[in-house]
Amino acid sequence: MARGVRLLPAAAGNHPGLRSAAPRLRQQAGRGPDRRDLSRPRSGRRGSHRHRRARLQPHTQPDHRVLHRDGCPAGHLVCGISDRVLRCTAGQPVLPVRGRLQPLPVVQPRAGGRARHRLLRHIDSGRAFPDRASAGLEAHRLNRRARSLVLNAIGIAVVLGLLAAANILVSKTSLAWDLTRAGNNTLAPQSVLAAKRLTSDLQVIGLFRPGINSGQSETEALVALYADQSSHVKYRGANADQDTVDVKHYGITQVNTVVLDYKGKTQLLLQGTQSEEDFTSALLKLESDRVPVVCWAVGDGERSLTDTNQKTGYTAVADLLVKNNFSHKDVLLSQLPAVPADCDELAIINPTSALTDQTVKIVTAYLAGGGKLLIAAEPWPHDPKTTATLSSILRPYGQGFSGALIIETDPSRAAVQDPTNPAVVNYGQSPITKDVQGIVSFFPQTTAITGAPAAGVRVVRIATTTSGSYAIAAERSSLARQSQDTSGPFTIMETLEQAAGSGKTRIVVAGTAAFAQTGTLPPNNND
Repeated sequence: MARGVRLLPAAAGNHPGLRSAAPRLRQQAGRGPDRRDLSRPRSGRRGSHRHRRARLQPHTQPDHRVLHRDGCPAGHLVCGISDRVLRCTAGQPVLPVRGRLQPLPVVQPRAGGRARHRLLRHIDSGRAFPDRASAGLEAHRLNRRARSLVLNAIGIAVVLGLLAAANILVSKTSLAWDLTRAGNNTLAPQSVLAAKRLTSDLQVIGLFRPGINSGQSETEALVALYADQSSHVKYRGANADQDTVDVKHYGITQVNTVVLDYKGKTQLLLQGTQSEEDFTSALLKLESDRVPVVCWAVGDGERSLTDTNQKTGYTAVADLLVKNNFSHKDVLLSQLPAVPADCDELAIINPTSALTDQTVKIVTAYLAGGGKLLIAAEPWPHDPKTTATLSSILRPYGQGFSGALIIETDPSRAAVQDPTNPAVVNYGQSPITKDVQGIVSFFPQTTAITGAPAAGVRVVRIATTTSGSYAIAAERSSLARQSQDTSGPFTIMETLEQAAGSGKTRIVVAGTAAFAQTGTLPPNNND
């Protein structure tokens, strides 16, 4: 309604402007506190206020009750009433009313007087709807259509505003939504935490060989996700064939390698080990204040990390340990009551003399407690007891060394014109081989690993020879095949794993110590 309350006469019960018959109005309150100030329109558009005699008087003792009448007094016109009371006639029942009542938004008639036309105003001209039913209905439709257009316009404006705000927000931040099914553009929480823990610049150097299947684009996209989490992540790409300074400085032996350099410590991620899991694992090692210790057995003719011979030396292994944040120390096992507690790994590489009983005893106890061991032998030892004592360490796991020399007859699986140097390109599934699948490795003058795994021992055969290979048990000058030779294939490297309390015992067994000597490791080996 436009202004005030409009009252219709009782005689206008069939007024065409109303949808149903207007009931008789019992009481109609005015606007003022004494209900005498009523608003009524004049013949024009302006209304006036007149002071009229009050039809109702407030009771001297209000009790929040109204008179009971036959039927509901203006019940369909009222959903509430102010907490005043009507005078109660003695003996009549009363109806209690809870709360405050409010008038419904409907048109109510007034007793007496002429019917008033022009009840509601046009939304556009400010004039009332015509009292003709058809014209009023059309005006009402126009009114609803106009309101719908206004609401649609407001909704569009709100959506455009939100999109504009989102565009501004994204343009000023590095936030990215990952809408891929596999979450390829999102780092795991532990990876995010590892990146945010960086307190100094992390130099990431990608030494790739240009071309397809190098993995460069995938690796650089992954590094970018870490860079989004920390400004300390700095990336630099280089050509592995041309950047000889970085290749020498970091001891790069394979192309498509990623170097992580942090506070003077480095981690090398070879091709195939450049996933998020590998990157985060390397990052945690760099951030850790503790450096793993490799205990290198000495005193029984083992290979030495200080041997600088360019062919048979082990200095390349020493360099790799340092570059991968491992420290190493020599241990004289025969003189110790137990393997030192700070040894994270123990290495026994090709002793030239038999191990003492004390050495075998403490190494066996170390492994039973969940120790980690790298052990290697060679064929045709000068002292046959050497192979026997090494095998005694592996006996609880059902494994041992044969001591025989393996000859590989397949020229595609051996070094050029050297059948005593088997070549392997296919490896068993293991964490230590996931970065070298399809890459050739050589095992010069190797012996075979024999035996059946003991109960509870999990064996993974890392490297094997072909079925055309054979093994020569005793030393002789002729390497031609003879009837007493054993036919292949043979296992020449494997891993053993067994549960040990709350941890696991892990052993890497190699049939030759030459697989890691300086002359065999890339880039010195040109085969």
